[in-house]
This record gives sequence, structure tokens and C-alpha cells, in this order.
Amino acid sequence: MFFFILLPDSPEAGHVQALSPDDLFQETSGPIYGLLQYALGTLLENRLINGIIAALLILWNASLLNMLLIRNSAFEENTYIPATLYVIVLSGTADNYFVSPQLIASSFLLIALIFIHQHLKYRNSDEKILSIGCTLALSSLAFLPNAWYLILSFILLLFYSGTVGRRYLLLIWGFIMILLISWLPFEIGKTGTDFWTGYFNGLLIFNTDEPFLMNMGIVLGFPLLLSLKSSISNLAGMGMTNNQITVKRVFTWIGLFGLASLIFQSQESASSATPLVISMTYFVTEHLLGVKRKWLAELTFLGLLVLMLATLFYSPFY
Repeated sequence: MFFFILLPDSPEAGHVQALSPDDLFQETSGPIYGLLQYALGTLLENRLINGIIAALLILWNASLLNMLLIRNSAFEENTYIPATLYVIVLSGTADNYFVSPQLIASSFLLIALIFIHQHLKYRNSDEKILSIGCTLALSSLAFLPNAWYLILSFILLLFYSGTVGRRYLLLIWGFIMILLISWLPFEIGKTGTDFWTGYFNGLLIFNTDEPFLMNMGIVLGFPLLLSLKSSISNLAGMGMTNNQITVKRVFTWIGLFGLASLIFQSQESASSATPLVISMTYFVTEHLLGVKRKWLAELTFLGLLVLMLATLFYSPFY
């Protein structure tokens, strides 16, 4: 919380004055973020309150991530290192210190991942499949490009669960159902077409900014290298349970999708790296727990913390 207070200014965000599609859909941000701006517009303009809300969201997301990993016995021992790393890595850029559509969307994405892992583990619930579709749709209604993670869910279910065909239809129905429920108020207000136009236009915005990506490469370079080292080590899964191997593969896919999202649909916002940070958190934790010399693991952790603070306060990146 201390670092939120230190930051001088909150990023400029358009204040939503009316519940119209033009106001609720702003480039890649969706109606959930627009409604939050409309309801809490005055509060979000206060940098301290904005920072506190963002801090609570980050802590909530960190708790969800840690719960996901502990419930699935992702490591040999239960640890709170992933939650700590998630907060530390996100702390490396000022964009993550204030409420953003990406930050809100990541909460729904993490909940969807929890449902995905539950299905991959037990494979016996249509309810979980429906919940995956619903939560991914909610994630996309906060940050529109997150709709692409529906493809990720198909890949994970196809490769790692042997899900029967009707459940793929159930997944699609869960996704579409939430969109239809969100569309109904617009249709009643005679702006139903504008809802779909805003949704798909935001979904299909692609941009690549080389200076921004170079800056992000500097900020995330060290944890990304640790993640790459951990992901390619022990590819055969020696000494790991089947469930741990599945968890590792799922987070590998999340990292690939997160990297693609950062490169092609970031809108020059560091908050777009949140899915990639989720993946890196897992792999960096795996690396730290696998280091035999504990002093070296602690030194690596300390180095990561110092690097994130340095990129936040002493970098000319943004």
C-alpha cells in the first residue's frame, strides 16, 4: 500500500457520463469497466482511493492464484511464494497501481482457471464447464481481448481432459449466455447493434509498439528468463505427479497466450501483461523451490524485488 501512495498521479481515464455503448465501450475496455467508472467515477479520480481499490484487487487475485496452486498440489510443499511473487512482479510498473480493465478482467480469468483445473482433475461436472464459459465471458466484458482465452479453454480441454463433444457446446453456451444477458439492456434501449459493434471492434484491435515492448522486456526480462529456464527443464516431468505435469502444461499455455496478448493487444498498457505474470509466477516459484542452495534462492528472490522497485522508481520507460 505504501508504494501506491507514493505514486504522484493516476492515469487518465475517460469518465463515463452515460450508460450508452459509446461510453461503456472505449477501445478495448468493456462495459463492466465502464459501469465501474460510471458508478465510482468521482472516487476513481482520487488517486489514493483508486490505488486502494487496485491494491485490494491485486491482493484478491494473488489469493486466487495461490489457492489454485495449493488446491492442485502444484508443488511438493504448500507455499505462499506465488502470491508474493505476483504482487512483486506487478509492482514493477505504475499502470498496475490503479484500477484498469485488465486488472478487473484478470480476476474473472483466474476464477475461470480454477474451474478449468477442477474439470481437468475430476472430469465429471457439466457445471464446471458452464462456469468456465461464463467467467471467460465476464472477463471479456471487462477487457475485450480476453475473449481469445475461450480458444485457450478449448485447447486445454481437448488436449488434457478428453472432454465429450456436448461439453464444448456447453462451454460456448456459457460464454454466449453472459453476452446475451449483457446485450438485453442495450436491445431494450434500442442500441443492441451498437453493443455487438463495440464488442467485436474492441476484440479485433491489434497494435504493436516496439518501444513499449522493449520497455516491457526490460521490466519483465529477469522473471521471464527464470520462467523460460523452469519451463524447459524437466520436460519429461520426472519426479512429478500427473496432476503437477498437467498444471505445468496449463501454465505454459497461459504464458503463450499472455505473451501474444501483450505483444499484439496491449494498447501500450503494462496491465496487459497480467496473464503473462500469472504464468511467470508459477514458473519462478518452481525455479525457487527447485534451487538446492537456499541462500541462492533467497538471493534470486531479493534480486527480483530490487529490480521491480528499480524499474518503478528509477526507470525512464514510461
